[in-house]
Amino acid sequence: MSESDEILDPTPSQSGTDESVLTDRPATLDGASIGLLSNAKKNSDHFLQSVGTHLQSVADIDVSDVVYKPTATSAAPDDIYEELGQYDAVLTAYGDCGSCSSWTIHDAIQLEESGIPTVVFCSEEFTTLCQFESENQSCPGLPIVEFEHPIADVAPEVVREERVTDAICDEVVEALTSDPETLRDRYGGRYTDEV
Repeated sequence: MSESDEILDPTPSQSGTDESVLTDRPATLDGASIGLLSNAKKNSDHFLQSVGTHLQSVADIDVSDVVYKPTATSAAPDDIYEELGQYDAVLTAYGDCGSCSSWTIHDAIQLEESGIPTVVFCSEEFTTLCQFESENQSCPGLPIVEFEHPIADVAPEVVREERVTDAICDEVVEALTSDPETLRDRYGGRYTDEV
């Protein structure tokens, strides 16, 4: 190695910046329309539909049919972002592996940048990865709601009865109605501070 060679450290020295693309949230979900974005992973649609049904039981909201992107291992096409842009907020599921977690976070940040409050669902095994991804893409505080792993290999009724809990649904309501500063305090470092 010569004196001019530089050794680069691939790990982040800090998690993103203090700035965030998080958009403002409404004070209440009453009257809101919620879009559901599936990354096409097994049971993501059952998970999202169950959360949507729960939200409709506690607030006067409209919930979309599930919108599917073609694959979990790439970004959603632009026409899907445009379709979801008609809603007041979007829920997207889910991250439970390396590439699908990264692209789910990417989709959420694209939606936040276009002014759509978004909540990401992630398996407890991948929340740390998801949070590093969001913080390194200048979106500290992105609401990442954790659920019990696994999800892909369980029956739909297990998804509805055991993975979608009241606590998860309450957290979604909070994430969609809290201001960005509160979200940065609540989610910033939530899954990464002890790594």
